[in-house]
Amino acid sequence: MKKGLALLLATAMTVGLLAGCGNGGSGQSSAGGSTTAAASGGGSSESSGSGAADNSGSSAAEDGAIDLSEHVDLKMYLIGDRTPDFDEVYAEINKILEEKLNCSISVDFLSWGEHDTKYSLLFSSGEDFDLIFTAPGWCHYQQTVALGGLYPLSEEFIQTYAPGIWEVLPEVAWQQAAIDGQVYMVPNFQQEFGQDVLAVRGDLLEKYGMTDIRNWEDIRKFYLACAADGIYAGQGGPWYTWFRSLGYTGLAGSPKSGETVMIHYDQPDDMNVYYLLDWDGFSEYCHQMKEMADAGCWSSDVLNSADERQTGLLTGRAATMVWNLGSCVTYAKQANAEHPEWNITVCDPLAERQKAPNKYTTNGIGINISSKHKERAMMALNEFYCNPAIQDLAMLGIEGKHWRAVGDNQYEVIDESNFGVNNNCNWGWTNETIRREEYIADMTPLDEKQKELLETWKADIREDIHPYENFSFDPTNVSTQFAAVEAAMGSYYDPLLNGLVDDVDASIEALRQAMDSAGMQDILDEINRQLEEYMATLN
Repeated sequence: MKKGLALLLATAMTVGLLAGCGNGGSGQSSAGGSTTAAASGGGSSESSGSGAADNSGSSAAEDGAIDLSEHVDLKMYLIGDRTPDFDEVYAEINKILEEKLNCSISVDFLSWGEHDTKYSLLFSSGEDFDLIFTAPGWCHYQQTVALGGLYPLSEEFIQTYAPGIWEVLPEVAWQQAAIDGQVYMVPNFQQEFGQDVLAVRGDLLEKYGMTDIRNWEDIRKFYLACAADGIYAGQGGPWYTWFRSLGYTGLAGSPKSGETVMIHYDQPDDMNVYYLLDWDGFSEYCHQMKEMADAGCWSSDVLNSADERQTGLLTGRAATMVWNLGSCVTYAKQANAEHPEWNITVCDPLAERQKAPNKYTTNGIGINISSKHKERAMMALNEFYCNPAIQDLAMLGIEGKHWRAVGDNQYEVIDESNFGVNNNCNWGWTNETIRREEYIADMTPLDEKQKELLETWKADIREDIHPYENFSFDPTNVSTQFAAVEAAMGSYYDPLLNGLVDDVDASIEALRQAMDSAGMQDILDEINRQLEEYMATLN
């Protein structure tokens, strides 16, 4: 790893193996780094009132090396939806930021349904903001870097303005975030499983003679049974579940959030990449979706819907919701509270496959290259990351209103819906060294199922990782073709994924021609070139 890192990050991140925030160990602190007189960092660390110590880290600002007398108003973009109490919670966060850094932060959201189309427009339109949630593959990291939208984070910049973050993150996290040797985002720090699961109406499982959904055939059986009963099974075709059920995953950074080029992660020795339209699995999926859409497994108007992915489940318009385990449990609890007769549970449709924890870069925060307050923005992010009071607020809401403390490092939910406990895009600065874990006094069957799934995954972690899984494609050299391909996909791709076409084979051929004309072969050639270079650094 160190050999590969030295080659990859020679000009940016020569990091040592870092320990957890404030836990001693072998982490490097800013005192050992090369800093300048103009550099700054977080303010003095005082007790935050939570069970953990405030580990924001010392900095040049603490020593008076930067003038914080000018008040700064920062702006941050997150993904999702603003909950009723969100502004009240962030008013409390701003009290801390005002005292420590003489700044405040306001937040705008890009909803789940609109971020694909509006994210890049924030940069191309010159929108005035400072921080933004980002991630490789699914949340526009590579594309935004290729457009020159994110500020490059040097080792000196991180050590100086975010010493707590520097102490927390291990070197592999920076390695995962690097593009051509340069880092443009701060990854989160946690071991989590991003595995999609299903929140499913248990009353319907029982009605159809099923106890669980564990594989693709179970999904088909349940979806078609719902359709025969006049019930929408979901809000569209389960595309991700399909290709992962076959042992494939998307190549990070390829067009359409990594979905156009596949790798066979089940076979680490298979060094081929599979272009979507040359992969038999895509055609087979599209034909199955046509059958399921015609049967009525989801609305024929699903492509025009502005519903969030939880809307169908909560309103009763759909029998399932596809999301990660935590989000599925959160909304299943909400639905069960309002409709206990539904008896919603969670199922792992890939139960027969081993799981691997997410990369640290699955969630993270970048700084807008046009920000007028880059240093203060990084200092504020350091507080979100390493100040337990802000970590508690951003994750859980207001103590006594949304949650109550249990011991030094646990919490119990009081009101989950009005803030969205751990569901307000707080994931970009998650720091498991100070994050509280949920305490559940009276375990419900839903809680037991969540615990069971997590224990099963952790007991059988997939250790044999495909070399390409740590690769992220940089589209800079083919940015024109990249944009053209994504635009060309718009007319054909989503209808095919949801079975909403008259002729599957003809639609696939039309998609192929459109992507060929847009320059997909140039992108494939560039992917293969970069993969050769990447593999050379690992040998």
